[in-house]
Amino acid sequence: MSKESGTQAGAVAAAEPQNAAAQGGAATPPTTPATPPAQPAPETFFNPDGTMKPGWQQSSLVPDDFKGRKVYDAIGNDIPSFLRHIGHQDIVISKQGKGIFVPGPDATQTEKDVFNKAIGRPDTPQGYDEAIKSAIPKGMEEHYDDKDLIGALETVAYKHGATPALVHDLVAFDAARMAAAQKELDENPMPYYEDLLLKVQPIYKKTMEEELQKRWGDAYQSRKHLFQRAVAENTPEGEERELLLVNIERDPLFADLLATIMNKSFTSGMGPDTGSGSPGGAMNVDQRIDELMRDPNYADGRTNPGRHKYLVNEVQRLMASKHK
Repeated sequence: MSKESGTQAGAVAAAEPQNAAAQGGAATPPTTPATPPAQPAPETFFNPDGTMKPGWQQSSLVPDDFKGRKVYDAIGNDIPSFLRHIGHQDIVISKQGKGIFVPGPDATQTEKDVFNKAIGRPDTPQGYDEAIKSAIPKGMEEHYDDKDLIGALETVAYKHGATPALVHDLVAFDAARMAAAQKELDENPMPYYEDLLLKVQPIYKKTMEEELQKRWGDAYQSRKHLFQRAVAENTPEGEERELLLVNIERDPLFADLLATIMNKSFTSGMGPDTGSGSPGGAMNVDQRIDELMRDPNYADGRTNPGRHKYLVNEVQRLMASKHK
């Protein structure tokens, strides 16, 4: 296109709006871009002083897969607290030379061992030996000389990742408890022995009965009645008598002695002079007859037929001796 042609085209274009206005048409204003709607400001959980607002642990600030972790409740709500927590982690990590994290419920045994070693657990259960030894006060060594018990303690401590310091303090606490109990026993022993007596008395009684049954055989019931009667006839009824019986029942030798003395007292007058009309002799015979007839086997011929036969014959013999 020539220069003249271009000039003419421009003139035509410029004249078109004027022509339109002259013909009564409105001029079209230039188009202005529309302003987009205002967007809400990003949610913030920071206060003007730089601290975080309550509830930030559950906010979008925390990744979804980390929400709910207890560590966020413990580290505070300001930047210094975060930095301090990171610093503590760095100290632990630098000790081991690798990342150390508290093992979770699904942690492998290797992960648990790495963590336990990092916090100070010994390499073997025997690594607690010195800690335990140093915790035992002088004079109480005999209370901790059970190697099996100490071995069990070390095994449990090792299993749960305990440090030697923790085991030391536990043993020291136990030793202090034992020392306090021993002091109380030395100063006021009666409550302890009274309580112990209630527990061992049935054991003593059972042992005594077994011993006397072996010693007396078929005569057990009658001789037992003899020593019980000896106590009944020579002590006032009540607590004193009951206490004496309890003590005798714990000592089969004493029970046997009382039964023997009582038996001799019944038969001491049954010699050649028994039938002479001596009041003492007759009384002893009657007492002996009464004693034999009190034996449960005298009236019961089924439980112990041999004993029953002996008692019946002895009563008949004594009754006949009274009439000679």
